[in-house]
Amino acid sequence: MKNKKTGVTRRAFMYLSGLTALALGKNVAAHESTDQLRTNSAASEWSEMLKEINDFPLFKALFNRRSRRFGWGMEIPHGPLQYKSTLPPSPIDDFERSVILAAGLGASGWHHGIPHTTPQEGLCNYSARYTGRTTPSAAGIGNSDLFFTQDDGTYYVSTRDAINEGNWSDTKLNSAETLVHVVGNHTRKLSDQRINPPRVAPHYSAHNFWNGNTEGSTLFIPVGNVSEQLLGLLFIAVGSGYTIFDDANGRPAGALQKFAQSGLIDLKKKYPLSYLEQYVLTTSAVEMGVMGHNMSLALQPLGLGGWFYSGINPFTMMGAYAAKGIPGLGFSFEKKDGWGVPNPLGIEGLYQAYSPPFYKNMRAAVESFLDLKFGANGGYNPNTSGPFKDNQEIKQQVTMPSEELIDAVVETAEYIYDTYGKFPGTVPSIFIRYYTQAHRLETGFYDKFFRENSYLGTHTRNVKRWLSKIRRKESVG
Repeated sequence: MKNKKTGVTRRAFMYLSGLTALALGKNVAAHESTDQLRTNSAASEWSEMLKEINDFPLFKALFNRRSRRFGWGMEIPHGPLQYKSTLPPSPIDDFERSVILAAGLGASGWHHGIPHTTPQEGLCNYSARYTGRTTPSAAGIGNSDLFFTQDDGTYYVSTRDAINEGNWSDTKLNSAETLVHVVGNHTRKLSDQRINPPRVAPHYSAHNFWNGNTEGSTLFIPVGNVSEQLLGLLFIAVGSGYTIFDDANGRPAGALQKFAQSGLIDLKKKYPLSYLEQYVLTTSAVEMGVMGHNMSLALQPLGLGGWFYSGINPFTMMGAYAAKGIPGLGFSFEKKDGWGVPNPLGIEGLYQAYSPPFYKNMRAAVESFLDLKFGANGGYNPNTSGPFKDNQEIKQQVTMPSEELIDAVVETAEYIYDTYGKFPGTVPSIFIRYYTQAHRLETGFYDKFFRENSYLGTHTRNVKRWLSKIRRKESVG
């Protein structure tokens, strides 16, 4: 018997359920998609979808972006919009996920850095990386990356140092197989399990119990390294003559008198520490927000449901409740008396804070940050690639930080860590707050309750595409 709302036969429903169970049972890395490419002519199908995506207008995506929260397998148990999906949760495929990841943090060639700043005579050295990506970055520091979790496991994706890959729109977005492969090369599997906290407070907001991070969905989790952002901004502020002033305690942030006497800084030019740390947290949050919005835009040409939101406890997601049997991403945390919340430190060797315990002290952390910029593989090394016609000639003229400037930044960083017990002192070292979720759209819900045009033709085609897979299987079964 066919369901009138969905057009799905009971037999088709059972078959799609079986596909979902198989997907849940797979234990493969995100990039191991060759079997999927060979199955049901997926490569050809994905190539057609890629053409649709490349032809999809930007303004159509912008003005048709909606939070489409109701996906396959979901249920609203009561109220005026009570509805239960008759379709089982069905994971997005490798191609769909790769497109979303490319939109969020795909490489776009080289960014242009900051061409000039008055305090420096040579090439401005504010940026940490020259890797251009789809997401903007304050001063070109560019440290944001991304995790995602889905039915077959939890993953980490990094493109912040994709320095020699060119612009993906030229080299990767003309072949579905190439796109899937390159995204897979930047993806590392962390576990075989979805992060799946209990659907109660404080782990979820009440309005996300029913739909957040549900079976079949993929939850994309942008992450920002606020400690790295702060080091970058400290070099900019101190190098511009400012005295970092601990306004909470009414004193300079460190023994800075000698740097004032030499003329490096001006004690009258006070830069409040609280404002500086709010600044770096904001810049990190904006980058993560743009990343999430870009991924939300990518849902429109793909015809996927989903939305950008914050209704999952980030501490739960990072792993603060692991000792209570609720595993997350596996972050390390610092906890001290007087702190309202623990301080996230990240994952050692993967995505970690520039502070102890990962470094002996803050001087070692500063030296590591400088090596990132000026070391053998650093963006300002004359022998590395970059955006300029003559990289070697221009990079040789970079303004190197003086030993005095380095000492002043170290003094301030050590003061922050010693005074507040962490770095930064008043905001998280590593920041997670926002999510973009992707799932297959339950169009029957929108047909029943919403006006016409509540979803796009791409959503209709996505549903038909998946239902046609069922019918093809039935015809040979």
